[in-house]
Amino acid sequence: MKNKMIIGLVSSMLLTTAAPMVSNVAYAEETLEELQKEKDTIENRSEELGSVIEETESEMNELEQERQELETNIQSLQITIEELSKDVEKQEGLLEEKNKEIKELNKEIERLTEAIELRNEKLQTQARATQTKWNPTNIIHMIISAEDISDLISRMGIIGTLVSANQTIIEDQKRDQDALVEAESKIQMEKEQVETLLVEVKANREELSAQQTELDNEIMYVAERYQMNAAEKEQFVSEQFELAQETMALNADIKAEEERIAEEKRLEEERLAEEKRLEAIRIAEEKRLEEEREKENAKAAAKDKEVKAAQVVQKQEKNAKKEQQKKDAAAERRAEEKRQAEKAAADKRAAENREAERKAAAERAEAARKEAARKAAAERAEAERKAAEAAKAEKEKEQAETSSSSSNGGWLRPASGYFSSSYGYRVHPVTGARGSFHNGLDIAGGGPIRAARSGRVVAASYSGTYGNRVIIDHGDGYRSLYAHMQNGLNVSVGQNVSQGQQLGIMGTTGRSTGVHLHFIVYKNGRTVNPANYIR
Repeated sequence: MKNKMIIGLVSSMLLTTAAPMVSNVAYAEETLEELQKEKDTIENRSEELGSVIEETESEMNELEQERQELETNIQSLQITIEELSKDVEKQEGLLEEKNKEIKELNKEIERLTEAIELRNEKLQTQARATQTKWNPTNIIHMIISAEDISDLISRMGIIGTLVSANQTIIEDQKRDQDALVEAESKIQMEKEQVETLLVEVKANREELSAQQTELDNEIMYVAERYQMNAAEKEQFVSEQFELAQETMALNADIKAEEERIAEEKRLEEERLAEEKRLEAIRIAEEKRLEEEREKENAKAAAKDKEVKAAQVVQKQEKNAKKEQQKKDAAAERRAEEKRQAEKAAADKRAAENREAERKAAAERAEAARKEAARKAAAERAEAERKAAEAAKAEKEKEQAETSSSSSNGGWLRPASGYFSSSYGYRVHPVTGARGSFHNGLDIAGGGPIRAARSGRVVAASYSGTYGNRVIIDHGDGYRSLYAHMQNGLNVSVGQNVSQGQQLGIMGTTGRSTGVHLHFIVYKNGRTVNPANYIR
């Protein structure tokens, strides 16, 4: 019975010692679960950025395809313009030829006009001669004064020849006049046709030139959108890289936590194995004691039988022997109890040694875990310190550059109202995504939007994300973007604007949840905090 109590006491001590270890394992598993959740959150954000990058690349590919189509259209227009230019040159050549023909016809008209005038003078001379010399009395006198028939016939022939010549002159005069009228009409009609065709060709060429100018402007606008999307993609890739760095750090923490948990599980398994071994020893010991008790009972029964067999003859001797046996049995029990107590003490010392070894191993594992955690915390602290120093240096540099910029004209607040969302990470107001990076400063309210600094307008159109937006290049590495304005911008691409000049009216076009201005400042192609410039 004492042996059972001792073995039960040892088992209780082992279970009591193991309870803190089970609690530590449960706490480690909770810590590992929290690290895994944080890792999953970062990976989800990285996947979201990957999707945004893919959408940006798809939009850039569409813009590139649109630009190629516009260039193809321009090439086709240029070919058509060249053909029309050749046609214009051809028509101008035809016009020149027609002008030459007109000159020749004009010469012919002059010649016909001179011939007609000569005939008119000749007819007028003959008419005057007839009126003065060849009156009817003279003609009758010429006939009467004829000497004979042959002389009369001769004189009548002269008169007929004169009349016939006059008729020929009149017919020639009429033919030349008709030819003159026809030539003038024909040349005038051909000249009008050539001039009309030349005007049409020139008008077509000017219209195509205007179309080419419009396509050139569209190509410039597509190129600007392409550059802007490339800058946004670079920003998303940078953010994804930072998330990857955080994921690597979390993976290292998770790996260290998993190793610590594995070590604690190994110690727990060793403890359970030791408990099983002690339980097996306890069961074997109880079985041995039970067998010894059975043997003693059997031996006692045999002795009792012998005593009863000899009781009839040696009752006195039996009583003496029985008394002696009782004494011997008591001494033997005391010796057995002493032996069992010594064995229990030895088992207890062995258990205590094993427990001490287990505790020492647990302490070494805990020390190793704490050292690894300390090193990881020191590395994170060093990385955070360096990042803070870099951010501080960048901020000081931006403030110095802002101060320098202020001495050269400075920045004006682009709109009135209150700051509704600052630059940096936030919960996205449209998608609800956590950890979304806000690349500008939101000013809510209403009224006109004005240029924060003077510069040249490089974009003034509608964007799917920013709605009606204007981008101004300030010429010193800085650009500013003004988004979500109402329809009807006050400026156009290529226009030079002065500081404070109105660009448009605050609105809610594009991806917006209310009337506000989304104001972005780019420094060498990367976004910076606008609050450092319009403070």
